[in-house]
Amino acid sequence: MDKSFYLPGDTIWFKAYVVDEANLPSKASGILYVELINAKDSLINRFTLPVLNGISFGNAPIDIKNSKGLYRIRAYTRVMGNASPTSFFDQVVKIGDVAQIKNQITTIQDLDIRLLPEGGNLLLGLPSRIAYKAISNSGRGINISGKVVNSKGTEMCLIEGSYLGMGSFFLTPEAGITYKAIITVNGAEREIELPVAQSSGYSLSVSQRDTSELVVKPMCTSDLVGKGELKLSVHKNGVEFLRIPFVMDSQMARMTIETAKLPQGIVQISLLAASGDLLCERLAFIGQGRNNDAIKQGGLIAQYPKRSETKIELQTLMDGKQVTDGSFSVAVTNSDVSIPDLDNESHILTDLLLSSDLKGHIESPNRYFMDGSDSTRMHLDNLMLTQGWRKISWQKKYSPEKTIRVSGKVTDKKGAVAAAKVTLMRTGKEMWIEQTVTDSEGRFSFDLEYAGPGNFIVQAKSDQSKWLTAKLDSMPAMPILPNSFVKNYLSDTLSFSSKEVMQKNAQKYLKQEGIKLKEVEIKGRKKLDYNDSGAPLNSGHVFQVILPKDLVHVEDIMDYLSRHLGGGGVIATNDQGVMKPMYSLYIKGANVIKMMPIGVSINGFPVDEYFDLSVLPVKEIEKIQVYMSGFPPHPTFMTISMKDKNILYQNFRKGTPPGTAYLKQEGYTISKAFYEVKYPLKKQSNEEDLRTTLYWTPNLIPDKNGKMSFSYFNGDLTGKHRIVVEGFDGQGNLFRKEWSYKVEE
Repeated sequence: MDKSFYLPGDTIWFKAYVVDEANLPSKASGILYVELINAKDSLINRFTLPVLNGISFGNAPIDIKNSKGLYRIRAYTRVMGNASPTSFFDQVVKIGDVAQIKNQITTIQDLDIRLLPEGGNLLLGLPSRIAYKAISNSGRGINISGKVVNSKGTEMCLIEGSYLGMGSFFLTPEAGITYKAIITVNGAEREIELPVAQSSGYSLSVSQRDTSELVVKPMCTSDLVGKGELKLSVHKNGVEFLRIPFVMDSQMARMTIETAKLPQGIVQISLLAASGDLLCERLAFIGQGRNNDAIKQGGLIAQYPKRSETKIELQTLMDGKQVTDGSFSVAVTNSDVSIPDLDNESHILTDLLLSSDLKGHIESPNRYFMDGSDSTRMHLDNLMLTQGWRKISWQKKYSPEKTIRVSGKVTDKKGAVAAAKVTLMRTGKEMWIEQTVTDSEGRFSFDLEYAGPGNFIVQAKSDQSKWLTAKLDSMPAMPILPNSFVKNYLSDTLSFSSKEVMQKNAQKYLKQEGIKLKEVEIKGRKKLDYNDSGAPLNSGHVFQVILPKDLVHVEDIMDYLSRHLGGGGVIATNDQGVMKPMYSLYIKGANVIKMMPIGVSINGFPVDEYFDLSVLPVKEIEKIQVYMSGFPPHPTFMTISMKDKNILYQNFRKGTPPGTAYLKQEGYTISKAFYEVKYPLKKQSNEEDLRTTLYWTPNLIPDKNGKMSFSYFNGDLTGKHRIVVEGFDGQGNLFRKEWSYKVEE
């Protein structure tokens, strides 16, 4: 994204990278879904974007009416839905002035402290590395210190030098002796028992003396020495890159692996039995700082005046050779006003190399990529030892989406209808028609590419039968899981430093929307009338709510309503022969009782007298609300919310022709281009140029010499400005580089 902090009325500019296990541009999916979600886990907006050569980009406008606070950007392909929404890209975004939240840790008992032996097992008589992680109740790591003592009271080692609550120590456990850690925080102590050492088993030790090689040491207890061939496997996301067969001739073996043979990012090192059964495993991070200096720039100077032009030329090198097949994004922002959250900001390295393969929230992920020092490598390794690997159990429910697909099945009273002719017609201004035939199972599909909302009519015909039914496939929405980190988000710095700039920008957007009226406060309460059961009778009040838990064993919603519709409502047949919810109205002059229809809407669309509620799929009903009004009070309106918001009531009209179905489906989201300001303007404006994002381009392509260039104009905001360039090439190499300069009066 162009920055990590936004104002109401801003636009979030973003670029997406869809890659495989080796960070190569993915060729599987052609569609990416990007969602803006608020802190209450409600969907604000969804964008459907095309993916070409693993690249997609777009923009998410922020409604000025949205309240300030924390939001989430979530992105995924349908294939990722085969795992779990926990595997989706999910990044917290700040909008407006986010107040600081202070750490509320008060006692050592509030800490969640875990002790984790390397490789999963602590073995008797063998040296073991034990990692630890201490987390506060707000989700932040807390640094601890202490010591390890045995059951005889002997001090074995110290616990010190923790970073973000993580660290490690070494211990060789002995038979018949137990161990405990005495942890100290702010002078208070807490005792934690260490895991019991095993008398029979395997373990795995991994170390990196430098970034060029891994030293792997499989270990076993004495009873397992020489028990047959084992295998050491190095893999990433299910793809194996290296397999080494060997036999344990002693309790410890030693292997050296060149990291140049492995992809950048997190790899899993597994010790396997000859049968393939997993014995133990360990994570390692490969390629720390591999591409930190691969992007070179020319033309940038240290200081520029207001509204001056900045011209920059870039060149990307990998192993001394020019990169000519890459795609790069450039973001230029005022970092003195919109201050970047350097520790927590999201970028290509933190997302693709770290966050995508680890459990839970990673605190300050960018710190692991700021330098390639030995201490940073040690901190990164402790992260591997503690947060572990998200092991995904894939179920092939979704196939890759290449295009926007409309599909379904044609049946008659006997079952599937093969070789039926199916016509798809798009209605509205951009009307067009496509045709196909059903397969042996009665299925059909259309692969489409269109932008914006699409309204379609599907018509099936067959010489075999006149009474056809065309049922469209429904793609269920991906569930939005709560992001617990949003509730406990800690901001160490005030992201937006200039209140004046914030106020001026807000006034600017308000001018575009209209005139801001003075606030008026209305005091008082609406008087409510209640029936004997305590339900309100005033117009507009819901007196009955039906939820999925009420419909567990229900197959026909009309049968349920005939027995449970309250307020004197009944189910009766109308003049069109359709069963409808109604209420009885006594007409005094005629001395008769007339049945009056209860108004019904589905997903906000009112239905007509031909609509048959009995064919609604009960399991897809999210909520039914019945409203009471009139005198004497009676049910007058019913709203039905379906889980699938694309369901159209036309498909359930009694008068719908056989074999006809209606569909409303969004096409690709139309993304706008970033507006570039150029000075001097033909009509010079007196309005201040208060842009915090000066330049954005999502797809900068190198020429045959590996060079790229761009230019832009600075605005009226002075101070430090930040240029961030990132991208990837066709070989799966990831790049990121940033520079800064100043704008003065």
